[in-house]
Amino acid sequence: MNREEKLKQLSKLKDEMNSYRPLPKEMVEQLDKQVKIEHVWSSNAIEGSTLTRYETASIIDTGITVNRKSVRETLEAINLSEAYEYMMSLVSEKQDLSETIIRDLNRLATLNTAMSPELAGVYRITEAWPSGYEDHPYTEPFNIRPEVEQLIRWSKENRENLHPAIYAADLHQKFVSIHPFSDGNGRTARLLMNLSLTEEEYPVINIQPDRESREKYMEALAYSRQTGDLTLFENIIIDYVYKTLVKRLEILKLYEKNTEEAKKQTNLSSDS
Repeated sequence: MNREEKLKQLSKLKDEMNSYRPLPKEMVEQLDKQVKIEHVWSSNAIEGSTLTRYETASIIDTGITVNRKSVRETLEAINLSEAYEYMMSLVSEKQDLSETIIRDLNRLATLNTAMSPELAGVYRITEAWPSGYEDHPYTEPFNIRPEVEQLIRWSKENRENLHPAIYAADLHQKFVSIHPFSDGNGRTARLLMNLSLTEEEYPVINIQPDRESREKYMEALAYSRQTGDLTLFENIIIDYVYKTLVKRLEILKLYEKNTEEAKKQTNLSSDS
C-alpha cells in the first residue's frame, strides 16, 4: 500500500469507526483513562522516566510517590496528566493554534519540574541541541519568537489543506525543530500533535518508548531537521494512526459482538 492509499485508508477507517453506535459512557471513560495513562507513561518514558505503566497509573490515581522512584518522576506524571486533560478540554473548541495554547501546554507539562516555576511556558534564552547532534542546534534564542509566529501562520494556512495525519506530523516536527522552551518540548510536541488529531475525530496516538521505537522516532526527527524532508517522520505517524484506528475498531466490533451474544444468551424475559 503506497502513501496516498494509506492516507485514504485512514480516512476510511475513521469513518467506519464513527459509524458504530457509541459505547456506554462508563466504557468510554474507562478507555479514555487507559489512553491517558498510556500517553503519560510513554511520553515521559521517551524523555527518560523509569516509571512503568502500573506506577504511572498509581500516581495519576492517587498522587502518591512510588517507592524507590524519584519525586521528579512522580511530578512529571502528575504534570503531564494535567496537561493532557487541558489538551482534551481544548478539543471541543477547535480553535486556531496560538502562542497561548503552546505556552499553556508547556506550562502545565513542566510547572513542578522546571528549574524554576517561572521558566514554565517561557521561551529559552540559551542555545540548545539534541543529544548527539551538537552540530545541529535548534533555533537560536533570538529567532524563537518569529519562528513560533511563522509556525502559527503555517498552521492557519495548512490545517484544512493537509490530511490530518500529515498536518499532525508536520506540526510536531516543526515545533520540535524550534524547541522554544528550556524543558518539555517533546512532551509539548506530542500534546500538540494529538490535539490536532482529536480535533479531526482521530484517536490519540502514543509513540512507544521501547528502544527500537524510540530510536526510529528520534532518528526520523533528526533526519527531517538535517534534510528538510519530513516524509520519513510523517510515515511513522501515519503508521501509528493506522494501528490505533485498527485497534479502536476491534474494540467497537468486540463490544457489538459481546452485546449481541448477551442478548441471545438468557433465559430471562425481556421484562426482567
